[in-house]
Amino acid sequence: MKHLKSYNEGFLDYFKKDTNDDKLTLDMIHRLEKVKDENPYEIDEIHSETTKLPTWFSEIKNTIENGVRSEYYNKIYLVRFDDVDIVISNDRHTLINNQTGEYAGEEKCVNKWKLFIGNNSGLAERIRSKESYRIKLFHLIDKIYNEDKERKRFNKIQAEINPAADLIDEGLHEREVKFTNKRNPRLEIIVTKSPDGRITNIENETGMRFPFSVGQLLNRTAEVWACNNNFLMDGEDTCPEKKIFGVKASDVPQGHEWRHIFPHKFK
Repeated sequence: MKHLKSYNEGFLDYFKKDTNDDKLTLDMIHRLEKVKDENPYEIDEIHSETTKLPTWFSEIKNTIENGVRSEYYNKIYLVRFDDVDIVISNDRHTLINNQTGEYAGEEKCVNKWKLFIGNNSGLAERIRSKESYRIKLFHLIDKIYNEDKERKRFNKIQAEINPAADLIDEGLHEREVKFTNKRNPRLEIIVTKSPDGRITNIENETGMRFPFSVGQLLNRTAEVWACNNNFLMDGEDTCPEKKIFGVKASDVPQGHEWRHIFPHKFK
């Protein structure tokens, strides 16, 4: 009798401690939960993009469930962290039985959420964590991926929109945009543009090639040129803020250990 479980002990089986695979999955979840406005990690959806599965994925030994080989994944995400990649899939359909070779129909495997981890240093493993953890990780990745996709779509549209176009009714005067060299403030390029954003005059005595000409629209690509050629645009730095290990330098507080270990990165 002493070997029999009591009612309470059986009930507690539902609350077993997390395995190492569970902890790995939770670590991935915690990393992605920190993503707010900008996602520092590369996320691709296999099938809908030109991205292929990483090379290490071919080293995975077991992708079989209940003797049935998978030939189709409804959705697969590839997430590239700085140290490892993860591949996670859902709604895994089965088509061919390994033993009979016969068509098995569009049956779903018992395990619909599969997670793999690997890199180019020889790591290639399947992670068998709790299904609830894998489902949570998948939906978190799906959310971030779609937010990134929408942000890129909006930025592409915004890059083509002329910010000055709405000034036509508010003022009919031309405006100057001044490009000043960061190292030598005496080097200036002054661009005059009309209310609709078209360039009407360019004063350039720097000897540098300026990629715009009179009649063109002065759009967001001017900011990219200013950044690449060490110019300020109307006194503002147009370069994206430098990141340290995927985190904006300004978001790393004073006194943080990174500032002591890597002082040159915060200059």
